[in-house]
Amino acid sequence: MARQLVTQLRHRFDATQLTLLDEVNHQLQMMQRVDAGHLGADRQPTALAKSRLVNFFRWKAESALLELLGNLSGDSIVDLDFRSGAPSHLPDTPIAVGPQDNMILLRVRAQPADGRSQPVQLSMGSWDLASERPTEHFPVDIARHGTTYVLLDLKRVPTDRTTSHLTLRDVQTQDVLYTYALTFQSAPLGQLALDVVDEDGKSIPVLMSIASHETGNLREPAEAVDLRSVLNEIVPHLSPSGRGYMFYLPGQKRGRYWVVRPPLEMPLPAGDWDIKVLRGLEFTPVQQTVSVRAGQWTRVKLQPKRWTNMPSRGWYSGDDHVHAQLLTSADARKLLDYTRAVDINVANILEMGDVMRTYYPQRGFGDAFRVQHGNHWLIPGQEDPRSVLGHAIGLNLKSKVRDLDRYLSNDWIAAQIQDQGGLYGHTHVGPNACFVHREMALFTPDGIVDFNSIMQSELGTELYYDFLNMGFKMTASAGADTPYGGTIGAVRTYAFTGSPESFSPDQWFAALKRGRTFVTNGPMIEFQVDDAMPGDQIEVDDNRSLSVRVKAWGDIDASAPKQLRLIKLGQAVEVAQSEDERGTELEIATSIDSDWGFWIAAHAVGRDGSQAHTTPIYVTRKGFRHWDPDSAKALINRQLEVLREIRREVQTAEQRVASGSSSLDYWSRRTADQADDVRAKVSQAERTYQQLLQTLAEESAIRAQAGE
Repeated sequence: MARQLVTQLRHRFDATQLTLLDEVNHQLQMMQRVDAGHLGADRQPTALAKSRLVNFFRWKAESALLELLGNLSGDSIVDLDFRSGAPSHLPDTPIAVGPQDNMILLRVRAQPADGRSQPVQLSMGSWDLASERPTEHFPVDIARHGTTYVLLDLKRVPTDRTTSHLTLRDVQTQDVLYTYALTFQSAPLGQLALDVVDEDGKSIPVLMSIASHETGNLREPAEAVDLRSVLNEIVPHLSPSGRGYMFYLPGQKRGRYWVVRPPLEMPLPAGDWDIKVLRGLEFTPVQQTVSVRAGQWTRVKLQPKRWTNMPSRGWYSGDDHVHAQLLTSADARKLLDYTRAVDINVANILEMGDVMRTYYPQRGFGDAFRVQHGNHWLIPGQEDPRSVLGHAIGLNLKSKVRDLDRYLSNDWIAAQIQDQGGLYGHTHVGPNACFVHREMALFTPDGIVDFNSIMQSELGTELYYDFLNMGFKMTASAGADTPYGGTIGAVRTYAFTGSPESFSPDQWFAALKRGRTFVTNGPMIEFQVDDAMPGDQIEVDDNRSLSVRVKAWGDIDASAPKQLRLIKLGQAVEVAQSEDERGTELEIATSIDSDWGFWIAAHAVGRDGSQAHTTPIYVTRKGFRHWDPDSAKALINRQLEVLREIRREVQTAEQRVASGSSSLDYWSRRTADQADDVRAKVSQAERTYQQLLQTLAEESAIRAQAGE
């Protein structure tokens, strides 16, 4: 009930009630984070403690919810009070509702039980009013004594005035307690006919929202693609509103949208309606207010306009992290509509695993199981393993790689993925979540990592810069983590294939492997040092001057850059600013000395808060690493401490298993079973970091001798 109130009924509440509703939502999110294990590396409760923590936040959510419900009055709630023998709401008093569906809250007060505390019951139901002769009055379960709050989702309410009965039953015995009638009054209807077309006049899938201009109340568009079977039914608590999904973009683009396949026709109450259409990041959003008149047609045709065309420049977009079931052609059509709606060229559809099982099944891997519509592709992959050592992704697979006896052996898993032509990478690097810091500390020195996902909802560079400053090459990628972290394509990886005339996903994967990428949720960016592009290495024998060129551009009303930064070893060495509210571009053209080597990248910030960041270009002086000698020692020591943390985690798992406290703790059992292998890998990584410390000392001596 709380999730439905949060997503569906905000428009009915005043400021005080919204404060309580936000508190409910916050406690729900905390409950989900605990349940998902997102507590940080230093907080790993036992199963019992975790259960108690979840229940604590559940209690906090319920307390705030009950306080909210108790404060509702007027049009926000319908009171049925049977204590005095007659409900306060009269059966013939009309309740204003919409024509397609609506939600109403009932507060049902039953006769009290003498000498007992009066319980509060929460009840939900969906009431379909389309049937001519329902077999029975609509049943609602309530408490025999005390108060019950009932959230009714009304479906297909007839036009004009409707009276229908409901039966109030004892939630425990199913005995009929009361029969009552409610009268609904629908607003007069008009008809909206809406099409969205491309530059050739062909109808295209898009993201769409339709909202009342007066109240902001959202209405599900007709022809909305039903993704529930591939998303919601697997993770129902993350998508409580049915077929609408949050699009986590900065600024005014942010909001709830439906994947829609125009043209569409639908009834709407007479009045003004705000229509918003998105088609990915390369198109300016379309926003239009239309007037719908009772008994008339309103016909609208919309065409999203490009503000940039990245494929024409050789750049193609991808999302490295999409979870969805892909078992049938129907699944494929839905996901292709989704991918086309957000204009992503390569959507990597990942089967997800853990130490017990897998989720989001794929019907197969490899070329035969790719799905295509023009330059939009679905490519099966995996997010597996997901363990105490972090979450790893395999892209462009020919077969799934999963062996529970080697589940913590990411080096073996990476080798199997790469031997079949796939790419192995680390995800959640940007938010530093899900133990990714362990995975990076342990496996980055092996040189097995093809990419690191640094943007998920928003950009995060702390871990990324740390490893770059230790002299490791780090290709930047981005993925929304749909449905957990947002909508396909809200963030994206652009890879430079250099082929504006033709495209295949193999070109995109090759460019990702090479590091020719930037990530963004708004601005576009191009970056060169001499003739080198992101991912390239420039080798120098001595100090010489290098020519640097950076350009960022964006949508004039949203992602147009207000700041462009040239980042060297994690610090801005050149900054361009724009105060022009109508400007769309920023550029940096400068020269920089190669010195002893470094990594260098470009970062742009849009006026709406969106960001873009390139993979670095590596300037390497012969015999030296491209690291930051001033911070490298502290960073290496930090990784050695993470390795000690891994040792402690392994030992804790062994102790839990040895205690026999829970034979069902597969998380600990898998870790304990492979403890010796993990410790061996930790020892190997420790030796590598110690060697890096020795190399750092040797390089520092040479620099000092040269007068640095």
